[in-house]
Amino acid sequence: MLKQLSKPSFEPSRNEADVWELFHENSKVDKHKLIIPNDVVIQKMRGEDDSLDYQSFPLIKLAELSDDELADIKLCIQRRTSGSNWNLTEMSFLELSTLLQLTYGITRSNVDTDYEQPFRACPSGGGLYPLEIFLSIRNVEGLEAGLYHYNPHKKGLEFLREGDQTFKLSSAFVQRNVIEGAACVWLLGGMFRRSTFKYSNRGYRFVFLEAGHLAQNANLVATGLGLDVLNIGGYFDRDLDNYLNWNGVDQSVIYCLAFGRSPETAE
Repeated sequence: MLKQLSKPSFEPSRNEADVWELFHENSKVDKHKLIIPNDVVIQKMRGEDDSLDYQSFPLIKLAELSDDELADIKLCIQRRTSGSNWNLTEMSFLELSTLLQLTYGITRSNVDTDYEQPFRACPSGGGLYPLEIFLSIRNVEGLEAGLYHYNPHKKGLEFLREGDQTFKLSSAFVQRNVIEGAACVWLLGGMFRRSTFKYSNRGYRFVFLEAGHLAQNANLVATGLGLDVLNIGGYFDRDLDNYLNWNGVDQSVIYCLAFGRSPETAE
């Protein structure tokens, strides 16, 4: 069994004026909440503008991008899609290592700066880095199936639970089939008090902004490696928090990413 994960070393006193805890609890997905039917969603979308359009103001067209300018980054952005039609193909250990280090790994030293921690591959409010990455590994070359934790400072994976976790986890997701077809699933955990002790309620926002920065890194790196990735917000919060032995308040899963290869990509 996974032991209770340690809390941040700095544990400030609670401030009852903080409202982020209440919001977090009330914005969790519950299995008993009604899901809006897709036809209702489409009807609502058709009644809304997809972009603000200031028709009475001058429009300056952007420059056309040539094929040779920023070719690699352009190709990654244009090719990025939300994949889920996967074969259970193997991901290499080098691919996983590249993904982790270019997504949330340490990229430069904090020596001779005012920051306590070395800098990582995505921006973080105050350089506080409140996110943790847990990985459910199912089909990665050279790794046993199980639950792992990424430690950027040690540049490695800590093996927390043995055995394929896929079917334990899939019941915590709205789209179970996506999890069951993935080679690897990341659970992004927010350690909120790493940020809110300094920025109070605003710090809660910063945690989610950082998760978005991290996910975009992962999307671009995965695309460059020829992997498909799906960003997932449709999960049952309490189930995933219980799975990690987290309390769902100071520590909570806030975003998930699944990686695999479509039949076209695998060829």
